[in-house]
Amino acid sequence: MKRIAIILVGLLFTLACAPLEFAKSILNAYNLATSAPATTEVPSATWTPASTPTTDEVNKAVLYEEDFSSDQSNWSVQNDAESQYTISEGEYFIHVIKSDYSFFNISNESAPNYVLNVDLRHVSGDDENTGGMILWRYADNDNFYALSIMDDGTYYIHRFLKGEYGMIKLPASSALLNKSGSTNKVTIAVHGDRNDLFFNDQFEYSFQDTSIPEGTFGLGAQPSLSSEVEVAFDDLKVYRYDPANEFTPADPQLTPTPEYQAITWQQLTQFLAEDHTNWHEYDLEDYNCVDFAIDLVSNARYSAINARIVTVQFVGQETGHAFVAFETTDRGTVFVEPQGDNTYSNVEIGNDLCDDWGDFECMGTIESIQYFGECDHAQNCTVLP
Repeated sequence: MKRIAIILVGLLFTLACAPLEFAKSILNAYNLATSAPATTEVPSATWTPASTPTTDEVNKAVLYEEDFSSDQSNWSVQNDAESQYTISEGEYFIHVIKSDYSFFNISNESAPNYVLNVDLRHVSGDDENTGGMILWRYADNDNFYALSIMDDGTYYIHRFLKGEYGMIKLPASSALLNKSGSTNKVTIAVHGDRNDLFFNDQFEYSFQDTSIPEGTFGLGAQPSLSSEVEVAFDDLKVYRYDPANEFTPADPQLTPTPEYQAITWQQLTQFLAEDHTNWHEYDLEDYNCVDFAIDLVSNARYSAINARIVTVQFVGQETGHAFVAFETTDRGTVFVEPQGDNTYSNVEIGNDLCDDWGDFECMGTIESIQYFGECDHAQNCTVLP
């Protein structure tokens, strides 16, 4: 039995930063990821399972299987003050009390490439904030991927890398997921740097990441501070990843990912003049510096412009700030403050963060800099793609 802090599932990137005109921001930045090896999202497609294989083909392809038909399972059956693991009527149940930790168990089987199938059912708990977890390429408690599925049809993907948390996939609702306690068949095909995700035999999502090349797999439950949770697993099977066998999904036909381009300084100034993100009214709770940065990046990418969200923390302060980095062909990386379209040219650790126009007081000495890939207005952010 293992557990991890709920930051893996809490989706915390809560930044409450002050308007730009204040000399001292009141940003409360939560460090949920560091710059890490690249991950590449691949758009969705569909997949149709192959024909039923023969018994001989099954025996050759199976790496591991468990139907939880008895308590003699290799999976832990134990109780403590926070969690309970039981096998009953052919299912593996994990029950966790209200907690800021997620609990899981790990198999001893390890491989670089495999296809994992398991049935997951949400038994009890808040539909939106609790659910089941499937872990793969688990090297140790500091290095693994995890999928969380809630009973409202929402899922998201996480990564722990060298003990640092990062989100791979923002929370998304899938039409392929059954709700209200119904069983979902989950398939995860991992091969090389590819990670393909299927719900109920239909392709849902894929990403590429070279960070964790090998590891075992696990099953877990995710509670919340306001709700306990119980989930049930069944029919766990792990197959060799081999396009020649009947258990390996065919590579989905994928739509190419968008390509964002660097632009010239003149094109950047024109884009900023035509973009009106800075017209938004600042609100500490509802629209702060992160929201400004999210919208400016979103508008830039809509125009195929290469832009990233940047956050900084300041020495001796609990507060920080968020803004945007644009890649230009003639001036390199240009840092833009989306609240006023002014720029920063001194974004380096140890420097004071001061705008180039001199219109605002410097915010503080930069202690750390982080880049993020995609963020939403709930302020969940992915690791840098």
